[in-house]
Amino acid sequence: MAATVEIGHERRLALEEVFAVAEGAAVSVSSATLDLLAQRRRQIEAYVTSTDEPAYGFNRGFGSNVRDKVDSARLKGLQVNLIRSHSIGLGEAAPVEVVRATMLLRAQSLVRGHSGVRPQVVAQLVAFLNAGLAPVVPQLGSVSASGDLTPLSHVALGLIGEGEVFVEGRRQPTPEALSRFGLEPLELEMKEGLALNNGVQFTAAFGALATLRLERLLRTAAVSTAVSAQVMLGADTPFRADLHALRPHPGSVKLAGWIHALMAGSPLREAHRPYEIDGEIQDPYNLRCAAQILGPCWDLAERARKTLEIEINAVTDNPILLQAAEHRDNGEGWGDWAGQMVEIVSGGHFHGMPVAVDIYGLLQALGILSSLTNARCQRYVDADRNKGLGPQLKWPGADRDLSEKPELLAERATRSGMMLPEYATAALTNWIWGQALPSHLMSLSTDSGQEDHVSMGVNVAIRAYEALPRAAEALAVELAYASQAAALRREMRHLPSRAGRDDPAAGKTPVDWHPIPPEARRLSPAGEAAVAAVQRHVPPVIEDRVLSGELQSLGRALLDGEILQAVGPYVDLN
Repeated sequence: MAATVEIGHERRLALEEVFAVAEGAAVSVSSATLDLLAQRRRQIEAYVTSTDEPAYGFNRGFGSNVRDKVDSARLKGLQVNLIRSHSIGLGEAAPVEVVRATMLLRAQSLVRGHSGVRPQVVAQLVAFLNAGLAPVVPQLGSVSASGDLTPLSHVALGLIGEGEVFVEGRRQPTPEALSRFGLEPLELEMKEGLALNNGVQFTAAFGALATLRLERLLRTAAVSTAVSAQVMLGADTPFRADLHALRPHPGSVKLAGWIHALMAGSPLREAHRPYEIDGEIQDPYNLRCAAQILGPCWDLAERARKTLEIEINAVTDNPILLQAAEHRDNGEGWGDWAGQMVEIVSGGHFHGMPVAVDIYGLLQALGILSSLTNARCQRYVDADRNKGLGPQLKWPGADRDLSEKPELLAERATRSGMMLPEYATAALTNWIWGQALPSHLMSLSTDSGQEDHVSMGVNVAIRAYEALPRAAEALAVELAYASQAAALRREMRHLPSRAGRDDPAAGKTPVDWHPIPPEARRLSPAGEAAVAAVQRHVPPVIEDRVLSGELQSLGRALLDGEILQAVGPYVDLN
């Protein structure tokens, strides 16, 4: 994690820097940027005070009150009232990491210099971040169109010394927290309240964190695919580079390359490569088509990344300060502008649809990922389809010699083994599908019809963010099955094969058993590292036990990238 992330009018943020600040990194602002903000503030103040022309955000009311003129003595009150009146958030408080990301993104938009705020506004946002203060922001109430007005107002409420903040995970009144850290409330000047709450930084914060975590899960899904393919005696040929060059969708090519590399050097794969041993012409879709299924998910994540990297570096409030038309091409920079060269332009950069569309793609990807995981889990517990691993992956697994040990069969009959985790993946997948409502297609008119088409993007973003831990838990179940299967394979002295000798009288192909030496029962180096990491959270299930806590622990580890760190020395998943 970066120690300090710098923001400035000429610097672009990366999603990884947003993540770093969300997790606690400090923030700095270049002195040149603060000087620029001060200069532009002087210019816009001179312009507004020298004219009787209406200037939205400066001397007029907001939204449907735009026709109401506000006299100069009440301009500060206009901004404070805006923040107080718009702080109507409902529901649970947003996670602190999301609020920190939101504050960073709002500051990054303001430092571009087109919002007309004083440097003190940005400085207050940075001071809160560096002190570890996160305003309490109820996460529901935004329609993500005229900005995330409600959640951003709750952020601004903290900056002006009102409401509550989180300090070290605990809620306390903002005045107490400011006093503790030696901070003063921010006094809003004209336009500054509007500059703080116009934009979709709350939506973008959820989206940025969700995108990075989805990328982690998709990399982890490549690992789980590679391990599942090996323990299920699957093929590596569906992931060949020359095959995918014939249909080169970027995500599928990338995922296939990762899976092929993760399977490289697998003794278990080599042990059943000959057809007379394996007896299988094609694997089921959940393995054979994994790159074609997970690849589009990666493409959706990458599209969201590109959109969000534009958004987090954009100017998004309203109105926006631009150079006057008659001076636009004279070669003068912002620093040379005089007051009369400024135009105050009303537009719609606060509208959330550009990000809502691609954040919805994250929900699609999570639904696809979880359904693929569930399909594999169904196969793991099915003794007719799991290549000799036995019913519910009970210990010991099936083998040619098992029928000769009736005492083992009798004991195994008392256990459920890993029957139920597959149920959990069905429930988790169904829950994720339920979150995939396309809210951005369901606009509701607001503000007396002035804001008559809104994006509802924050509702999509919240659900994408909240679906990630559930998808991670589903993936954790698959990896626990794969780990159990790897442990069973090591104990098995034979590989099962149905080499095509059908027995019509029996109604199915009989199973042959081929000896396999101990050294051939291992996975690829990357696969062995992944299984070892999984087993630190979920050891092999020898006897029935409670798995809930272990699977939840593994799910959290997947979100933190623990499995990726384990395979990192063997395969570069970038």
